[in-house]
Amino acid sequence: MWLLDFMLHSQTRIYLLGYWVFLAALASVIVLHQNSKRSSMSKKHQASTLVRKYFHLIVVATYVPGLIYDRQLLHVASVGCLVVFMLLEYVRYFRIRPTGQLLRQLLTLFLDERDSGPLILTHIYLLLGVSLPIWLFPGPCTPKGTLPGAGALVPYAGVLAVGVGDTVASVFGSTLGEIRWPGTKKTVEGTATSIFAQIIAVALLLIFDGTVNLNTSYSWIVGSITLVSLLEAYTSQIDNLMLPLYLFVLLMI
Repeated sequence: MWLLDFMLHSQTRIYLLGYWVFLAALASVIVLHQNSKRSSMSKKHQASTLVRKYFHLIVVATYVPGLIYDRQLLHVASVGCLVVFMLLEYVRYFRIRPTGQLLRQLLTLFLDERDSGPLILTHIYLLLGVSLPIWLFPGPCTPKGTLPGAGALVPYAGVLAVGVGDTVASVFGSTLGEIRWPGTKKTVEGTATSIFAQIIAVALLLIFDGTVNLNTSYSWIVGSITLVSLLEAYTSQIDNLMLPLYLFVLLMI
């Protein structure tokens, strides 16, 4: 009863929940559509980088309105989503009827090189990456705007690093990139567009989130974004999890 009262506390929360249900349905449609294409092509067909980044854009569309309008609801909803994701992975791994085998068939299409083991954790890493800055922020009930300067962007660290930066770097780097960073497959063009896109995203947040006041910390924010983009180019770790935490620490300094 408490949870129901919490979710229906205001008209804004009802609108947000309805909007999130729509995005969840959209993500499901993308999964089903891509699997229908695989059945008509080769069974070994894997989703392209561009297709996988659709989910990053859906995450941005999910988290930004929540951060602007109701962070408490977003905090609770993200924890609940993590529980659902872990439960679905449990069902998929053990092929628990009636949906276990279906989940296995649907999700294997979106495997990347980091999902080499028996578990499919990419989507869980993505959720953790954008959620951890919110969970680690000084209290979900802390009034917005309490951290001055770059600290005002701390809850947005996951959205900026993974939702915007990593997505743009992958899409532009794989389609337009020609100059590669030494010792990596990542391109200079991808990194440059990633930095530019994150700066544009910060500018948009200044417009739409009136509680974000960066004061005179613009140079530090640009430097932090640049460092995170360079880390994305060189890291071989799980970028969905590592990049947001790295930006989180830089913005807290």
